[in-house]
Parts: sequence; structure tokens; C-alpha cells
Amino acid sequence: MTEEVLVSIRGFQFGGDNGEDSVEIVTNGKYKKKGTKGYLRFEQFEEDEGMTKNILSFEEGTVSLTRRGASQLHMSFLTGKKTLTSYGTPFGEIVMGLDTKKIRIEESENEIRVVINYAMDMNYEYLTDCELTVLITPRV
Repeated sequence: MTEEVLVSIRGFQFGGDNGEDSVEIVTNGKYKKKGTKGYLRFEQFEEDEGMTKNILSFEEGTVSLTRRGASQLHMSFLTGKKTLTSYGTPFGEIVMGLDTKKIRIEESENEIRVVINYAMDMNYEYLTDCELTVLITPRV
């Protein structure tokens, strides 16, 4: 896999009181692999928040996402475990729980696909079930 990559991220929420919702972004990024761990850096522009810098690291059974910008966030996904994180927003902190059901990482010469299935709660109350898919391909 080349260092310069195209990143497609698709988030899907279902269940809970909010019905279904999905979001998809496509952006450029940089990918490196050190040992068994992959590292992806990318930036994302968000309305009302400006540019957010993201680092996604992953290896078998674990994924970590750190976001820096107007909102600060570090999410850890560990297969079969629930993790807590503090989601810092301009309006205050929110406690977010991530109960990871399954992590699937598929790597080939021209594509890396990371799929995470998890349940999310906010302030200790169940919110929704989620699927996050990250597709990494060489930039042409």
C-alpha cells in the first residue's frame, strides 16, 4: 500500500430512539504500517467546527481513533469490551461508552477495509448500535 491514500469513511447508526442515520466522507490521507499496526492520518472539514485532524490506528482486535480540532475525542475499540471516553465539545464534556461487538480488518495489495460493530451510549444511557467502515485505497 502506498503512503498517499484515499480514505472513505461510512458511519451507520441503527436502533435506539433515533431511527437510522448514516454519514459518509471521502478525503485524502497518509497511511503507514509499523509491524502489525496500521496508521492512517487524515483531515476532515466540519461545518461550524472547521478542520479536524484525525489519526486512526488499527491491528487485530483493536482500533483507536483520535480527533483534534474544535472537538477533542479519543475512541478505543477493543473486541468484546466496553470502553469509556470523554467527548470534549465547545459546549462541555460528554461521557461516551463504546461496547465493541466485532472488529474486522481485511488487507489486500490495493485495499484495506476496517469494519467496527459497536453499541454507543451517552452519559451512561444506551443511544444506538453503530457500524463504522473505513476503506483505504491508493491515491491515483
